[in-house]
Formats: sequence, structure tokens, C-alpha cells
Amino acid sequence: MKTKRISLIAALVVFATASTAFAQGGKTQPTEEQKMAQAIRTAPDVPGKLKAATDFIKKYPKSALRPQIASQLAEHIGETTDANQKITLAQGFQAAFSEPTEEEMIMPILVEGLTDAKRSDEAFAKGSEFLVKNPDSLPVLVELLSLGTSEAKAKNTKFVAQSLQYGAHAIQLVETDKKPSWMDAAAWAKYKTDTLPSMYQSIGLLNLMNGDRAQARANYIKASQLAPADPFNFVMLAGIVNDEYQTTAKKYQGMPAGPAKDEELKKAQGLMDATIDAYAHAIALSEGNAALQSVRQQYLQDLEAYYKYRHHNSTEGMQALIDKYKAPAKP
Repeated sequence: MKTKRISLIAALVVFATASTAFAQGGKTQPTEEQKMAQAIRTAPDVPGKLKAATDFIKKYPKSALRPQIASQLAEHIGETTDANQKITLAQGFQAAFSEPTEEEMIMPILVEGLTDAKRSDEAFAKGSEFLVKNPDSLPVLVELLSLGTSEAKAKNTKFVAQSLQYGAHAIQLVETDKKPSWMDAAAWAKYKTDTLPSMYQSIGLLNLMNGDRAQARANYIKASQLAPADPFNFVMLAGIVNDEYQTTAKKYQGMPAGPAKDEELKKAQGLMDATIDAYAHAIALSEGNAALQSVRQQYLQDLEAYYKYRHHNSTEGMQALIDKYKAPAKP
């Protein structure tokens, strides 16, 4: 899960304004400040833009153009694909732009660069240090949640506890509509739609790594409600619910006859039905997804066995159940 970069169109407007003089037939000579701003815009690459921006800020530290220049430059650095270059550029940005809002712009990008460069300890340390003074920095919280989840997938669980805390706080900020000051309403609405499901999904995985299967199930259910077309949530839910069913069924088998055993049987049957539903969801939504084909085939076998058990050894209606959960065809 990568942090979403929000483009600030106002920056382009400001840069266009800086070069208006050239479009007016020479009637108005551009100021030195406008010339230097235009040099940033026309620099051929990001290192060139960083140098031009650094020169600009040294000469005009209180310029009204500073916020737009910083945001546009941070966006260019964020789009850099080479991890080591991204780190160098981000550190260069920090040296030139030291305002709190500017530091918040670049910190998630620096964390992302360090992560991509396989410097996870340094990335987590940098981000965590920043959050001590800026606990509500949503982009940094999301970036560290992504890092902790990626490391957990690679069997490195050292960041699980902190990542859960950061993820929970990020979700709280989003769900209580704590929009960052630099983001407009339309961008905020898109950001929430794009990131909230993946945050719940990430926390679900971290819950599993932490041994909290009940909370993992709750978070995957929430993620599936927010992103009903994402097969991964149902793949994970099916596995969790099936494990719960297997545990309950084993307990039932070892119990003496009586009312308590009868109640345990009802519980086991309910969990089997929930597993059947989750399997059908996962199978339907993972159709054509190459990365999930092996698990899909296993789930098909399990679904058939469970479905037959609950439907008098018949698969009638099973395909209809799967088809019900398929994503609608695109027009």
C-alpha cells in the first residue's frame, strides 16, 4: 500500500503566472523573482528543479510563491523511481525547505525512498521520530503502516506493534474527517476512498501476525465492506473463518452427548455456512487473478466438500452462489 500523492493544481497556476510576462509581447518585463520561479519550472530534471528551487529560497525565503514551489517540487521527488536518488533529493529538499508544512510534505517521501532502498530500520526510525512532534501527520502514519505490513509479510515482525498503533490512529483521523490543511475537499474524498480499505486490510494482517484472529476477522470484514470487489479480503476471511470452524468442530467431536454438545454443533454449522459464503466470495472475485489462482483452486475443492455436507451431498445451487458474488461486467 503506497501513500497517495495529491497533485496541487494551484502550483501550476502560480508558475504560469510567473511567466505571464513572456506571453504579453514584452509589455511587462518579468521580475528577477519571476525569472527564478520560471527556471524551476523549466529545469530539465528533478535534480535541476531542486537546485533552482534551493537558489530561489535562498534569495527569496519569504516569497509568496514558496508554498507552491515546495509542494510541486515534493511531488516531483515523490515520482522519482530510483530509491537512492529519491532519498538524496528528499534530503536535499529538507536542507532547503525547513518550514513545518514543508517537512510534512517530504517526510513520507523520504520514508518511502528508504523503504524501497531496503533500509527499513532507518525508514521506521525517521518516520517515528517525526511523529513524536507531529502525531497527526496522516501521510507518515500511512507510510509506516505500509512499511510495517510489508515487513510482516516478509516474516519480520519487529514493527507489528507500532504499526498497529499508527494504523489505528490513521484510521481514526480519516473516519473523524481530519482533513490535512493542504488537501482540498475533492482530493480528501478520493484519498479516503482509496486508502481506508487498504488500511483496514493491513491492520487485519498485522492482527494475524499478533495472534489476534478475532480482531483480524473484524478488520477484514470492514475492509470487504469498504472495497467489496477486492478478492484478497475474502480470501483472508475464508481462511480465518475456516480455522475457527475447524477448531469448533474438533471441540464438538470431543464433547459428551447433551445440550452443550448440541449448542456446539449449531455453532459449528453456523461457522461452516459462514465459511461457504466467504469461499464463494473469494472464488467469484478472484477469477482471472493470476496471483490467486492456486488458492482459488484449493478453495473450490473445500467449498464443494462443505457445500455438499450442508446440502444433502448435492452441489445444486453452488455455482449460482458463486455467480452471485462476481463483479458486474464493465460496460
